[in-house]
Formats: sequence, C-alpha cells, structure tokens
Amino acid sequence: MKIIELTEIQFKNYSKMHSLRNYFQTVEYANVKKNYTRHFFGFINENNNTLMGAALILEKSIGKFKIGCVPGGFLIDYVNSNLFKDFIMTLKSFLKEKKYVYLSVENRAIYKMFNKNKEVIYFDTNIIKELDELSFVKNDKKVVREVVLESEKTPNETYKMFNLNTKRNIKLSLQRAITIYKDENTNPDTLFNLNKNINQSYVKDLISNFNNSNVSVEIYIAKLNPEQYINNYRFLLKNEEERNYKLNEIMQNVNIKKTNEMINKKMTSDRLITKYNNEIIKATNIYSKYHEETVVGAIMIVKNNREIYFLDEGCNKDFEKLYSSHLIKWEIIKKYLTEGYKIFNFGKIANMEKTNGDYNFKMGFGGKIYEYIGNYDLIINKWLYRIVKIIYSFKK
Repeated sequence: MKIIELTEIQFKNYSKMHSLRNYFQTVEYANVKKNYTRHFFGFINENNNTLMGAALILEKSIGKFKIGCVPGGFLIDYVNSNLFKDFIMTLKSFLKEKKYVYLSVENRAIYKMFNKNKEVIYFDTNIIKELDELSFVKNDKKVVREVVLESEKTPNETYKMFNLNTKRNIKLSLQRAITIYKDENTNPDTLFNLNKNINQSYVKDLISNFNNSNVSVEIYIAKLNPEQYINNYRFLLKNEEERNYKLNEIMQNVNIKKTNEMINKKMTSDRLITKYNNEIIKATNIYSKYHEETVVGAIMIVKNNREIYFLDEGCNKDFEKLYSSHLIKWEIIKKYLTEGYKIFNFGKIANMEKTNGDYNFKMGFGGKIYEYIGNYDLIINKWLYRIVKIIYSFKK
C-alpha cells in the first residue's frame, strides 16, 4: 500500500461517493480554510492502483515541523480492521518523512447508534481499542453526538415518523400563517440580524465557496402574515362555534341519551373555542405592532450530495413561541425528500436527558442519535508531541 497526492478532481470524485462523505472532507471546505496548506492524500493498492481511502489534510508549519488536521475524519472503511491498520501505519511513515509532529483527526465514523428510546442499536466494540494500539490519543473528552434522520420514504410517510409534539407544532405554525421562503440570493444578513452569535466571517466563506452541484449553501426564511393569522383563527372559530351550537342542542334535548363520547366532544369543542379566541387575541396584539408580513425565523443549510445539514439558525424573539423552527425544517425535509435526499443532519446535542430542550426538539423529527468516535490525535513524533500541544492548539 502507498500514500499518494491526489488532484482536486480525483479527490472530488472519490469523496462524493464514499459512505463517510461529509462537507468537511471536500475541496470546497479546503478553500474555506485558506489560512492552511491543504493536501489531498490517497491510499492506493500498488498492485492495481485502486484507491482504498483518502483524506483532506490541513497543514500548519511550526518552524521546520508540521501539524495537521483532518476535518470530518478519514474517508476509509474504519470497520475493515486490516485495511484501517494498514492505512494508518502507512500514513504515519509518510507523515514522519514530512516532519509531522501529530495529526488531529475529527473522526465522523459511527461508534454507537441510539434509537428514540435511547436504546443502543449499533456498537463498534473494536475501533477504540484499535485507535489506542495505533498511537492515537483522545484529545477531547466530550462525547460527540448528532441527531440524524435517515428516510427513503415519501414525505407523508416520513411525517408519520415525527412525534406528536412536532406534528402539533408544525400544524400550529401553518394555522398561524407562517410561510417558508428560499432566499434566492443566499444573503445571510437576515440570519445575522436574528442571531448575533453567528460567526459571520465563517458563514460568508461557506457561502462564497459552497456554490456548486457538489456542495452548496441555502438560506430559508420564515415569514408571518399577521392579518392572515387573525383570519385563519376567525375561520376556525366560526366553524367550531357552529359545531358547538349543534352539540349544545343535542345536550339540551331530553330525548337524546347523553353518552360519554358526546360529553367529551362538547368539552373538547368548548376548549377549542377558548383556544381560538386566545389565538385571535394573540394575533391581534401582533398585528398592532406588525401590520405587514414580517420575518420570524431563518436557517442556513448545507447540501452535500444527497445529504442536508441544518446549520446556523435565528429567531425573532417576539415570535419564539410560534414554532417557526419546526415548520422551516419540515418544509426543507419535504422538499428534498422529493428530490432524492435521504439524510438530514440536525447537528450536535449536549446530552440525551429529557430536560435537554435541544435534544427533545431534534429527536421530535424521528431521527436516531449517532455517536461518533470523536477527536483524536495521531502521534507521529512522540518526543515533540507534548511540547507542541502545550505551545500550540490547532483550531478548526
């Protein structure tokens, strides 16, 4: 086996087909990280020149020595133990000749997988042991988990996978006259105005470089029509009042036996009337401040081949409880399912506790929890490693 330098075209053709493909391991992401020297390395079988693995490595020089980072991890079959060990040993020898001290690897290979009940449905018991044997050192003790929805079903069938709260909130957003638009100009200003914590420079670099059929950025905006919001609930109220009137007539008719089902229908109708009146009051208060259609939320996504990544998001604080985030994600999922996309990545979660609102929100879309191997350093020069780690921290 042998390590070779790949051209951008060679790396593109390989990376977009690999099972571990991600937007970090792309030529476009290398262009974003313009302050680093980038290399596209391939791992080939010398007998038939077959490409067995590849990696984008971002390089920094420290005097006459070098350190590197592999964003998104190696594009190699981690499960194939012999292949993986051969690759790492060959890579270590290759990088040692180039005076590397260590290589920081952000492994996105799946270590564990959990279902919605937090039950482990996949567990690779060997990979961590192999990393230890191959001179890898864990450089971040944080557990890296993301919520990912995989679906080859139709939008309607996928919608059925959502939990009751998520479906309810999507329905409420629609009733509240929230509409989702794609920003055809991919202008991030709306997103920046809604979320002051966004790294604006990084987002602009992504937009500038992620602009082709292989990997691209899109921005979607949620807008509220206050007048339509009022009218929607007036319509719902009118229909429910008519239904309630008929139920009331039945309840007052002494000749009709009052069943539990009938009583429950009347009580439910009473609650809906109260709810719709409250919504009209809420909508009227909004209309007094916002007469025209107004932006309530926005989100940026990355499309990488047949995968969607939900990235930065923002919300107008006046409309936090209108659930526009649920609707905007559903509209994106629905759109791209029909275009053949199968994977929707909702991003990281801190933990799987029921008290974690972010966890509950993301899991409401019917996904699974992927726990990745995480961040490791591959030590090339063990004598310099600890010294360099103290004086320099490789930042992504």
